[in-house]
Amino acid sequence: MSLPRFEHEWDGFKGHVAVKWDQLKDEELINIKGNFSGLIDLISERYGEQKAVVESKLHDLYATYLETKERIAQGFDDLNTRSQDFADSIKAKASQFQRNAREQMNRLREENIDPALRKSEDYIKIHPFSTVLGAFGVGLLIGGLIGLLSNRD
Repeated sequence: MSLPRFEHEWDGFKGHVAVKWDQLKDEELINIKGNFSGLIDLISERYGEQKAVVESKLHDLYATYLETKERIAQGFDDLNTRSQDFADSIKAKASQFQRNAREQMNRLREENIDPALRKSEDYIKIHPFSTVLGAFGVGLLIGGLIGLLSNRD
């Protein structure tokens, strides 16, 4: 009696066979190529056990292998779900942080920058001549400093 999908699972299952029946050589397991009855014959011959006993042990080992494989697959699915939940949580926190930062910047602008800008505009409207003269003087000063520094070379 063969096992379902045994040939398809052979590459993963042969390691379990090699551990349980450690007198089997790697080349022998490779040459079996998923042939269930050939594996029973090989183990029975090497270990001197009856084929029915070997077949029963193989059934048990294969069932354990499939169960373990399923648990691992389920673990990966759970891990994927948890990592997606974690990523979503990080995105939500980052979005909230961005909103808070934007609100704080708007509040700072409204409380500090906008009033200073209005005061500057009001001063310029009231004192246009002194503002232009001050800007001209600052420009002359900077130009003079640049000229002195460029002549030093």
